Amino acid sequence: MVGDQNKGFFYLMNNDTDWLSKICTLDEKEISERYKYLGEGISRKVFAIDENYVIKIAKNRDGYYQNRIEQFVYTHVNERQRKYLCPLILFTPKSIIMKRAEPLSEFIKDETIDIKTIRQEKGACRDLNYLAKKYFLYYSDIIDTSSWGKLKEKNVLIDYGCTSEVGDLYYSMLFLLNGDG
Repeated sequence: MVGDQNKGFFYLMNNDTDWLSKICTLDEKEISERYKYLGEGISRKVFAIDENYVIKIAKNRDGYYQNRIEQFVYTHVNERQRKYLCPLILFTPKSIIMKRAEPLSEFIKDETIDIKTIRQEKGACRDLNYLAKKYFLYYSDIIDTSSWGKLKEKNVLIDYGCTSEVGDLYYSMLFLLNGDG
């Protein structure tokens, strides 16, 4: 099932998400008491649900926006581009659940990665640049080591919710026109 707008959730998998959707109904205090805190950025906190999943919780309006961007990008990319993104499993405006990848920042001490070598597939650099440009992703985040993780021996973007200034305008208008603003 691709989506169920009536429940306010966005599903990418089948019934396996039922228990995950219940986690999204918990408040932040309950989540912080039950699950391991992994870290946070300016707009969101991240908790490990288990060894397979994480939940990103919006701390403020920007966090809600970043969750919506990640959901929009993940659901609009084609298969060729999607392979570079950490899978988004469930979306609510307040939180998203993703597959759990090992952050590259635990292994790589450089602040930035080389986009030409982050993935070995032919055309990966071109694909990643296209992805960033098409979806107005903030390029500094795309090359930030902390935005990447390892999942099934592949490097994937684990944080793709920040947009450029043009992207901020584009998505603000798009979400407003779609009644999500």
